[in-house]
Amino acid sequence: METKGYKGMMGVTIFASLLCIVSIVWILCQSYFISTSSGEGCIVWHDDLYPLQAGIFIGRLVFKTLFYALIMAFLFKQLKAIKDGMLFPRENVKIMYTIAVCYLIGNLCDDNISTALICEDNGAFVINSDTLLYAALLVIFALIYKVAVKVSEENNLTI
Repeated sequence: METKGYKGMMGVTIFASLLCIVSIVWILCQSYFISTSSGEGCIVWHDDLYPLQAGIFIGRLVFKTLFYALIMAFLFKQLKAIKDGMLFPRENVKIMYTIAVCYLIGNLCDDNISTALICEDNGAFVINSDTLLYAALLVIFALIYKVAVKVSEENNLTI
């Protein structure tokens, strides 16, 4: 079922996927230069702060990379579902919840990467309001999508 809408969605998916790939490469490059002596202002690993530094650094790397990879997975599954004649595939609901969790943890680590870089445990853990707000909006969007899946399935049963 290749329609004009499908072709438009394909274009948007490809463009968004390219942006996600660029973001993943950017995060990997940043992580390389932060963790090695090649970059300026890199991490100086300290024994007493190592768990905190490693947790923030690895959390940022893993969850932000996973966030962008899941966005691509969501878009491609949505595109495949549209091609197959479905509008809201059920499997995307779990992906959307996972995207929200990855966004929250990844941005909390990103907000606190300075703690890992300056090598001081000053007791301050930064939680920005936009991180919480956007994570909550992603969860709300996932809940709305879940309702849309149920409505779509009921609509298919009545026809």
